[in-house]
Amino acid sequence: MSSTGFTGFTLQFRDIPAVRHVARRLHNFPDCDMGPGRKYKFHLRRQRIRISEILYSGKRTTVYLGRCTNGTEVVLKFTDPEDILAEAGAYDVMADIQGTAVPYIYGVLHGKDRKGGKMSCLVMEHFGTPLEREFCTLTKAKILDKLVAVHHAGLHHMDFAERNVLVEGDDYRIIDFESAEEHQTPCKWTYKFIHHVDDDDVDNESAFVDCYVVKLWAEQMEFWDHGRLGLCHVVFVPKSDKLPSQSVVDAMETFIGLNMKTVYYPKETKKITVRYFVEVQRRLKSGQPLEELQEQRDWITYLVHKQWHEERNEEFEPPSMDFKNRRPPTSYILSAPSKLACC
Repeated sequence: MSSTGFTGFTLQFRDIPAVRHVARRLHNFPDCDMGPGRKYKFHLRRQRIRISEILYSGKRTTVYLGRCTNGTEVVLKFTDPEDILAEAGAYDVMADIQGTAVPYIYGVLHGKDRKGGKMSCLVMEHFGTPLEREFCTLTKAKILDKLVAVHHAGLHHMDFAERNVLVEGDDYRIIDFESAEEHQTPCKWTYKFIHHVDDDDVDNESAFVDCYVVKLWAEQMEFWDHGRLGLCHVVFVPKSDKLPSQSVVDAMETFIGLNMKTVYYPKETKKITVRYFVEVQRRLKSGQPLEELQEQRDWITYLVHKQWHEERNEEFEPPSMDFKNRRPPTSYILSAPSKLACC
């Protein structure tokens, strides 16, 4: 089958706004004929694909959302033809994990630009949206297990980052493999992250964690806390029954340093941060639900700061804050500071 002549695939770009994007260079734009090459099988029947949206646009690369005649949504990635073929080759290596750890790939389409040059696009399933939060703020086990699956398939990603992970509900896909490299030796990592979400640490000598790159990413994503809690991502303290779990800490993250007339040095910031989370844990133990605490987060933050400055006979002048709709019942008053909170 020819990769340059009309083969029954027509990409219709009539719904795309008149902005710069890669596909505008295609011959006969906005109704562009493209076809699969001989190297990779194409898994869609010949048809028209209506392009409805630009999902990403850069200098070299544009990613589009398209809709097939039967309503199936697909993603089309246009970039340099050499990179498209390299990425298609990587996905071909990962055929067994397409649709689970990485997107399902329908194939590659080829065409010509207005000057007769080659243009190519990778067509894949439409899945989720890119992560908008840092890895360390997420439930990391599923993402790390999918990274392990990529390693077991024989590849190093080489550009693993939040922007290259898609999320839909509580599931994930890893994308963007144009720079992937071969895993020189078979990956021996057999530690299932999803089965160890409560682990504080890991034995570095264990045969189950025998892959330096996976181990490095697990550490960078803070999968193991090594007996510590990360408070607001800047303060690290030993775990204690006076402090909530890491998941509650993440859910109750707040801003420390409310007084407009005070310079908060790291030591003071740490003490106030710890005191705030001790107060959160006290309220949880008293029966106040987390959802209610989240609604009162600003109020609790305010009270902890107010108490802190009053103990030091310091004037407390917080920024303008409206608590009239968030003030808790009188049964939830601020406790006296504990020993841990003042350390």
